[in-house]
Amino acid sequence: MSSCNNSRRRFLRRASAASAACIIPCFIACAKEKVSGKSGWETGKQINPAIENLRVVCCHDPSMVRTDPVKWDMAGQNAPVVRERVHKNLDEMAKSLAQVDSTSAAWSKIFKKAKQKQWREVKVAIKVNCISKNHPRYAVVEKICLVLHDLGIPYSNIIIYDALSDAIKHYQQAVEKELPAGIVVSSKADALGGMVETYVPQPISAKYNCVKDLAEGSIDILINIAVNKGCNKTVGGLTLSLKNHAGTFNPKPIHMGGGMDYLLAFNRSEAIVGGSPVRQQLCVIDSLWGAKKGPWGAADKRLSRLIMGTFSPALDYLTAKKIREPLLDAEHNGIERFLTSFGYTIPDNLDIINVAPAA
Repeated sequence: MSSCNNSRRRFLRRASAASAACIIPCFIACAKEKVSGKSGWETGKQINPAIENLRVVCCHDPSMVRTDPVKWDMAGQNAPVVRERVHKNLDEMAKSLAQVDSTSAAWSKIFKKAKQKQWREVKVAIKVNCISKNHPRYAVVEKICLVLHDLGIPYSNIIIYDALSDAIKHYQQAVEKELPAGIVVSSKADALGGMVETYVPQPISAKYNCVKDLAEGSIDILINIAVNKGCNKTVGGLTLSLKNHAGTFNPKPIHMGGGMDYLLAFNRSEAIVGGSPVRQQLCVIDSLWGAKKGPWGAADKRLSRLIMGTFSPALDYLTAKKIREPLLDAEHNGIERFLTSFGYTIPDNLDIINVAPAA
C-alpha cells in the first residue's frame, strides 16, 4: 500500500473525528440562542381537570395474547392478539382512570372537545411508533378509533401518523380490516400539513420542525399510543410515550447533543400540551410485548400488559420503575426528570393502579 494512500486515510480519520467532535458544541450553541414563544406547560397544570395527572392504570391479562409472534412483521405480531380481550380491558382501564362505573361515562370524561365545536367537527391525530419491528397492535389502535367514533367524530377526521418512520407502511393495510373504514393513515406528516418550525420551551427555548397541524393548533385531540422499548442513555434508556413524539418533532437533535433536554422541551410544547382543552388527552403504552433494549429490533418478552394515563411523564416514569425494571431487568438513568422537570416531587407511595381484567 502506498504512503499516499496511508496519508489520505489518516487525513479522513482526523476529519471525521473533528466533525463528530463539533456536533455537540454546535447543537448547544444553537440551543443557547433564546427564542421567544409560549410554553404549553405551566407547573400545576392538569391535563384533564377531572383526572389526577399522576393517576396511571395498568391491566395485566395473559389472555390478551395467545402466543408469541412467529414473525415480527405487522401480520405476525397482530395474529396472536385477542382483539375482544384488548377492547374490554381498555374499557375497564378507562373506568378506573376516570373513576366511574360506566364505560361511556369514562370515555366521555377522558376525551374533551372545545366548547365551540360539535363532535363531528373535532379532528384527532393518533401518534404511533413505527420504528423497526415492534409497533402498537391493531386492536389497541382500533379500540381508540371506535371510542372516538362513538363520541361522534367521523372516521375521516381521525389521522394515524408517524412523521419519522411512516405509519402508512404498517397501518394502511389494516384499514377496512382490523381498522375501521374511513380512517386516514398519513404518509409521514403529509395528511397533517407536513412539517413546520415551531417553538419548544425550556430547557431548550428554540425552534424545531414539528407536524404542522399540531404546531398550528388545527388538531383538537392528540392521542399517544406507544410501545415498550429500550433506547440509548441520552434519553434515559427507554422509548415510551415521551420519546414517541420524536416522530412528531424532528428527532435528530436528540442525537446531536440535545438528549433529555430536547425530549423534555418538546413534550412541554404548545403543540403537545397546549390548547383548551389540552391537546394531548390520552397516552397508552401497548406493553403486550416489551424490549429491554432498543429502539431497533423486535420485542424480547411477552408482558401481556396495557398501561394508560393522561400525563405522559407519569406514565413513562411508572412504566419504567414498575414494569421495565422488575420484569425486563432494564436499567434507566435520569428518569426522575420526567416528573421533576414538570414541577413534581416524586412521592414515596407513587404507584401504578392495577386494574382487574374484564370479566
